[in-house]
Amino acid sequence: MLLTGNTKNLLGCSVGMAFCFVSISSVTAAEMTFEDAQIRTVHARKAMEDKKKELDVFIEEAQKKRSVVTKLTAQLKSAQTKLDDAEAQVLSVEKEYENLQKSWAEEAKRLKEIHKKERR
Repeated sequence: MLLTGNTKNLLGCSVGMAFCFVSISSVTAAEMTFEDAQIRTVHARKAMEDKKKELDVFIEEAQKKRSVVTKLTAQLKSAQTKLDDAEAQVLSVEKEYENLQKSWAEEAKRLKEIHKKERR
């Protein structure tokens, strides 16, 4: 593609301006480095403080939930102990009931025998 005179001048001017802008902005960047660092530091600190507040909220929520879990765990252990005691009592009463059933069956058998003897 052939470039016309106006296009060449425009292209040359643009390239020249770009070099000029780069040299000016590098001087400006050198002057603004401290200010940029200050601004970035302020923004970084604000972001850090905001994140710290969020972290504190989550830590507090976690502590509350941990407290609830601890309380529920204690209640569970207490309930488990009561359940174990109740089951032991059930077994004990169940044994007594079985023994009384055997005793009743023996007494009923004796009663039948006595009743048979008296009928004769």
